[in-house]
Amino acid sequence: MSAALSFEPDEPQGSGLPGDAEEGIQQGLYVTLPAEELTLEGFAEDGRADTMAPGPLLAMVLGAVAGEEGEGLAGLSDDQLIGFLSGTRRMESRMAWAKMAALTELASRPRRQDFAADEVASAFNVTWLSAAGEIDYARTVKRRLPVTFAALGAGKLHPVHVKIIEEVTGILSDQDAAIADEELAEAAQSKTYGELRRAATRLVLKLDPEAVRKRKEKARGQARVRAFREESGNAGITGREMPSVEVLASMQHVEDRARALRDAGAPGTWEELKVRATLDLLQERDSRPAADAGSAVGANITITVPHTAMDGDFGPPGEVAGFGIIDHADTRDLIAAAAGHPATRWCVTVLNPDGTAAAHACAAGTRSWAPGPMPLRGLLDFLNIRKLTPVIRGPCQHARAEHRYRPSRKLQHLVRSRNATCAAPGCGRRAASCDLDHTDPHHQGGRTCECNLAPLCRHHHRCKQAEGWWLEQPEPGVLVWHTPAGRTYTTTPTRYAA
Repeated sequence: MSAALSFEPDEPQGSGLPGDAEEGIQQGLYVTLPAEELTLEGFAEDGRADTMAPGPLLAMVLGAVAGEEGEGLAGLSDDQLIGFLSGTRRMESRMAWAKMAALTELASRPRRQDFAADEVASAFNVTWLSAAGEIDYARTVKRRLPVTFAALGAGKLHPVHVKIIEEVTGILSDQDAAIADEELAEAAQSKTYGELRRAATRLVLKLDPEAVRKRKEKARGQARVRAFREESGNAGITGREMPSVEVLASMQHVEDRARALRDAGAPGTWEELKVRATLDLLQERDSRPAADAGSAVGANITITVPHTAMDGDFGPPGEVAGFGIIDHADTRDLIAAAAGHPATRWCVTVLNPDGTAAAHACAAGTRSWAPGPMPLRGLLDFLNIRKLTPVIRGPCQHARAEHRYRPSRKLQHLVRSRNATCAAPGCGRRAASCDLDHTDPHHQGGRTCECNLAPLCRHHHRCKQAEGWWLEQPEPGVLVWHTPAGRTYTTTPTRYAA
């Protein structure tokens, strides 16, 4: 777009803009944008303003539409308002980039290097340590992560994305950081903050597992448990930098005790019972009613582990639902610990080359196993799994459709292995704790079949049923969400660490 473009004051008719903006046009204040493009329609999905790169022109358009006190926003449709919000988010990224670039420039100038933080602290009304931290962070990102830094300036990444990339890759050498920079700057553009952190952790483990081990061992020297006061006036207890396997085992112990409290009739929500169980264990007491003090409930543990971890320290790390990514050593320790539990049940999901689920099977009964090197075929033989059931992709012939509302355990596992989390955009709630929703309602003829089932957390289940929302599943595992604003968002089957 050329800055030389201009128009006569009487050209812009029917723009739909607020009065102040329309008056500004008449006065020739917005001469850099053609009149036909300064319309509210441009904020609709894929419109000119909806896709405009961040910069002075977008800032001008946003300001013109909002008006002095935001009065212009009432004239936007839902779709246009989403487009406006997207524009402000791109500008937020651009301003964060500009601030970081300016901090770096200031700190690099002669006679400013030693006390740049003090000057910034005065201007920002913060401590110099805080200002120094911002300067160091800005310089680090610009030097070590130039691709990520440029994507921030282009409005393609949010500042939080940049912070996550910088934090997770800080352990890498400059050479490995350069590799991670290119890959994560691209990946972050379609990931939530949690998804990006998991992807970055996987990549760092792949690039330099030795560096990760050293960082973990060093951090263990800072292990601590502390009590603190909540803002509400209540208290909290936190433990940091503790061994992963022991923390997971401890949480299982807490949940076992919480189940025992629940079965003994103790009142409270599940989270309240876990709090009581934690305090019981820390104080060596038992608050269950005496008559039921001896009852206990066994735990069911589900662990998804890439089979490559059985052969050595190659391939992707493991991941524990509700906890996060663990490295290979912890993965094998956790398998060994789980194998000794009589209630442990084993499932296997085989992946396609693209990381999506290809087939799934579950072992019957229990298996006591101390894991060692074992290829996939050996693992299947050990678990007495003779047949893997394919996970349907593409057109569905409804061969495994069931004539009932509640799907069988086998069908539930197939759907949840295909979509391992809630199928709503950006939701990371694990599928095991989600409802299995009929995309086309069962009472309206919707099949109980892989092509019409998807995991939805309770919140998104309600969201789907709200006025103005519409959900379709054009092929198994592909969910298309239609919002009241008229926008569409598509989610696809889970891509595991392949």
